[in-house]
Amino acid sequence: MRGFLIGSFKLLLGVSVAVLSSPAGAVEHVDLKLVLTTDVSGSISNDELWLERRGTAAAFLYPDVIRAIEGGALGRIAVAMIDFSSPGFGKTVIDWRIVHDRASAAEFARAILAIPRTPGNRTSISNALELGAQLIRSSETEIVATRNVIDIAGDGPNNDGKSLGPVHQRVMARGIVVNGLAIMDENANGYFPNLDRYYQACVAGGATAFVIVARSFRDFGVAMRRKLILEISQDENGIKLAQAQILTPIAARGAAPEFPPPLLRPERNEYSNACNIPDERPGAATR
Repeated sequence: MRGFLIGSFKLLLGVSVAVLSSPAGAVEHVDLKLVLTTDVSGSISNDELWLERRGTAAAFLYPDVIRAIEGGALGRIAVAMIDFSSPGFGKTVIDWRIVHDRASAAEFARAILAIPRTPGNRTSISNALELGAQLIRSSETEIVATRNVIDIAGDGPNNDGKSLGPVHQRVMARGIVVNGLAIMDENANGYFPNLDRYYQACVAGGATAFVIVARSFRDFGVAMRRKLILEISQDENGIKLAQAQILTPIAARGAAPEFPPPLLRPERNEYSNACNIPDERPGAATR
């Protein structure tokens, strides 16, 4: 593990590695087009956002994530990132990158760590889905994928912008899978009870969709690793093995989550017909 961390930081801090590019007019064929969306609303502090950024960057450097990428039929994925909050604030912070090996993963990780904070207000998951779907659609002539996925990572429900239900249905009708990473940190200012159930009913959708739950911002990186391995490989057995490999070295350092990040499948529940929820947390006017 020590050797892995040293090698990873050398890749991140060393001489820049060129991002894979294609000749003008060429079409990239990939196993997966993945849009990672990050909640930057007022409920996310700068420290919490940094834990998300650092956890995502570290996840792309993890050997089992890289093996999952290389083990695909084509051995390559396309990844982009969006910051979202209220409509008008959402933006693409990293355009499409092709990740196919450790070097290109390190380049992507370095790009994540260099993203400045995007201004944010409230939480519009519907806008995140619209932006993600547009990013996928607008790149169809340049990047062709077997699967298209949008990830929603956040700490609260849809409380701004368009009604979530109709937007969600339109996105799924295009064959796009929506997965979720629900952050439920009871010690954070933005804690929203039952967010896991809300994500099950209102966010995750499409074939193979799922929700991963991070019980604290410190666990975000572990949750992101688990999500990426399953998302890329679609191998339930592989993710169980990877989870053990992830938690063992972390536990040795005394920083492992009390429980592995839960994995949930979409289901109808009390939120199914009420996916737009006024935010009643303290300071909700800026969340």
